[in-house]
Amino acid sequence: MTELPPQLRQVRDFFFKQALALSPERSYLHQPELIKNQTIFRLEDLRKHLNNPFLDLDFVQIIDRGQLVDLRAARCFKIVQRRQIKFVNRLVLQQHLENGAACLLEGVDILEPQVNQLATALDRAHSCTFSNAVVFFSQRGTEAYRGHLDTDDVLAIHLAGAKKWRLHRRQPPRRTHLVELGESEMGPLDVELVMHAGDVLFLRSGTPHQVETVGDYSLHLSFDLCDRAAGIETLFDLLLKRYDRDSLRPYGAVSEVLEKVASLGRTEEFRHEIETLQQQHKASYQEFRRSVATSRVSFFDSLIAAEETKTQQR
Repeated sequence: MTELPPQLRQVRDFFFKQALALSPERSYLHQPELIKNQTIFRLEDLRKHLNNPFLDLDFVQIIDRGQLVDLRAARCFKIVQRRQIKFVNRLVLQQHLENGAACLLEGVDILEPQVNQLATALDRAHSCTFSNAVVFFSQRGTEAYRGHLDTDDVLAIHLAGAKKWRLHRRQPPRRTHLVELGESEMGPLDVELVMHAGDVLFLRSGTPHQVETVGDYSLHLSFDLCDRAAGIETLFDLLLKRYDRDSLRPYGAVSEVLEKVASLGRTEEFRHEIETLQQQHKASYQEFRRSVATSRVSFFDSLIAAEETKTQQR
């Protein structure tokens, strides 16, 4: 197992030793100045990725004046030997950013090796977690999201600039009506805090929040600690298949059908099936992390080293 660099270790230790140990009545934990002179992800890195002409625009969202921008105008191609070679017209991104737009970059754990390293560590927090890493850039007056709540825990690392977070009282779990929450839907305000570079914030699922860029700009990296344990749809689908093989005769009461399905879900065979499924999922997520970590072209390394040796000998 590769040892994490110091800054990543600081975040990992904060998460495992403090955030996960948070008392049940607390919905957040803010650690100011956890990281000094952070280098996990910088404005230079965001610029690098947005300037890549082969950037996958499915990774990018631009929000201009509160509206999600249709980026089809930025999709271009040239014909090479009868094939379409697709690339990005970066002037489209530039124009919206100059207009004060916010930008969201997904897939940062794929684009940045050390972000994948940290995600690998965070994935070990629960039995079947697969984290999603997103970078948010915003300018004064424009945010990527309005008031909302997340269905999973969130770990946010502030990278540059300043942003105010308004955290409201945690709400009971639900899977609908999560975004575009009005003031009354946000519930009572718990706290306002301002995040600066090097600050880290842990936010429990179901905690309504809204943010405001209080400086000229703000940049932060957010990990959605997604629970990938077998969900209700999977459970119902597997139970229905079992009920198809072992059902009741017709004309029975609904309560009897429900009890039959529940009894199928309490069997040792069903428990083993779910455990096996989750182990398979967890193994595939771990393999994904390993693949991202080792997926590089090393073929040219020896050739480049040989050329450097020749240059030094001259």
